[in-house]
Parts: sequence; structure tokens; C-alpha cells
Amino acid sequence: MNRLLSTAAALLAFALPQMLSAQTYPNKPIRVVIPYAAGGGGDIVGRTIGAKLSEAWGQQILIDNKPGAGGNIGTEFVAKSAPDGYTLLLGTDIQMAINPHVYKSLPYNPDRDFAFVVQAAFIDLLLTVHPSIPANNLTELIAHLKANPGKYSYGSSGYGSTHHLSMELLKSMTGIDMVHVPYKGSGQMLPDLISGQVQLSTAGISQTMPYVRSGKLKAIAVGSAKRLDAAPGVPAIAETLPGFEANASWNYFAPAGTPREIVMQLNAEINRILKMDDIRERFASQGLIPIGGTRESLAERMKSDYVKWGKVVKDIGLKVE
Repeated sequence: MNRLLSTAAALLAFALPQMLSAQTYPNKPIRVVIPYAAGGGGDIVGRTIGAKLSEAWGQQILIDNKPGAGGNIGTEFVAKSAPDGYTLLLGTDIQMAINPHVYKSLPYNPDRDFAFVVQAAFIDLLLTVHPSIPANNLTELIAHLKANPGKYSYGSSGYGSTHHLSMELLKSMTGIDMVHVPYKGSGQMLPDLISGQVQLSTAGISQTMPYVRSGKLKAIAVGSAKRLDAAPGVPAIAETLPGFEANASWNYFAPAGTPREIVMQLNAEINRILKMDDIRERFASQGLIPIGGTRESLAERMKSDYVKWGKVVKDIGLKVE
């Protein structure tokens, strides 16, 4: 009996701090790490949702951009943070589904080091070119690039990013030859695209459409399977290349060991926010599609993307030491 009581007391002593922590959460500012340079799609998602979380909970939501190494630097930082719900990762498919194929060794384990929280938003990609390129549709672009192999360069948000792999997929399906120029995020890449330092990219619609409207970039096609309201009149790449589809999702993760009650609280509150009319309107204006759902649906999405992009990485022989 004494042994049972001692065991019960030990279990209670272990569980009580977590129970109390979950009951009072949040009682201080929450840091949301985005593993890319400021100015990208993650900032739009993180700051929009963060403002609503702050209103609901009365605590600051601090956006912390930690770019580098395909998102590995910021992701590792969160993986090694205290599992108390006060440091979260707002990352993409890249960190959990693509980087395991691209990097021979990662400073984190996607399955072991994280608690999956919720999918936040899809961000569809828009293939854009600098106005100096004499092409107004995908057929013309492919023909021009084939006639000028290796002459043009495309920018991406980093090695192994969805921007990178989508362009490599385009190359493999068409036989075109372009030079890849990686950046530490699309926020750093766009100024060079607009100035013509790089001439092509598949970046998020939310970031590129304003420049299309102003005439600083030309829209060629969207990476989604079908045309999008956010890019009126712009065809899908799949209309010319059947089977082509490339998009990304922004998702919330917490360090492994974060109390289940806190993870569930985050999931429920973000789901509530994503259903708000003003949030949906804000996202739509930026080419973002709110998702939400369960933690399990996020895990399934990552598994599916792991298989899909793993094939692309293997086909192009991409590896980073």
C-alpha cells in the first residue's frame, strides 16, 4: 500500500505542474518563430492570426523571424525550446516533409521533436517573370527558355523550398534549362526579381500579385490544379502541363512534450479565428486559403507531402551536405 501511495504521489507531483500550466495558459507573451526572412507569406499569416490571439488572450504574440539553412535554423530553435506553449513554430511543408529528403542530417527530427498543432493556410504559387522576358503565357515562355538554355535564372526562398522544387519540376517536365539562385526567404528574393537580377520565380500569390498589378512583373500561370480567384484570368500550369500541381501550407507546431491541453487550446483557438469573416477576407485578398482542422489532419498532410516531394527530390538528385 505504501508503495502504491508513493507511486501515486510521484505521478501527481510530475503531472501537477503541467495541469496547472495548462489551466493558466497563456499568462505571458507567446513567441511565434518563422524560419524565413521577414516580409514573406509567413509574416502575413502569423501577424494576422497573432493579432486575433492577442485580442482573445490578452497576451502579446511576438513574431520572430529566424531564417537560414532552408528553415532549419528557426526550426531547430523551436525543437530545443521549452515545451510550455510559449514558443511555437509557424513553418511550412518544407521543414517537416521536404528537408528530410534534402539534407543528409537535420538538427531536428520532424516526428520526434514536435507536437503538430494545426494547419493555418494554403499559399498557392504564381509563376511570374520579369517584364524583360518576351513571353506572355507558358507556351511562349517554354519556347523562349528552350531557345536560350542557361541564360536565365530563377529565384527561390532556399534550397529544397517549394519555390525551388516547383521550378525543378517545371524543368523536368519541359526540358528547359535555368540557373537556380536561392535566397533566405521570398522577402529577400522579390526585390531582385523586380529589378531583373533574377528573371523568374514561383512565389506566393500574396507577395507577387501586387507587382503584377503594377506592371513590375508578368503573371504566367498559377501552380494550383485549377485557376484561382486571387489571380483573375491567369491560367493554371496544369492546363499546359497536365498533372502539374505545386502549393505550400503554413502550419503551427510546438516542441514535443508540450502539454496536450495547451496544444488542444491552441488548435481550438486558431480554428475559431480561421472561421472569422474578416480573417477569411484578409486571407483571400492575399491569395491565402484558410485551412484549420485537427492535429491529425496536419500529420496526414505532412505524410502525403513527404511522399510527393520526396519523389521530386530523388528525380532531380538534390542533396545538401
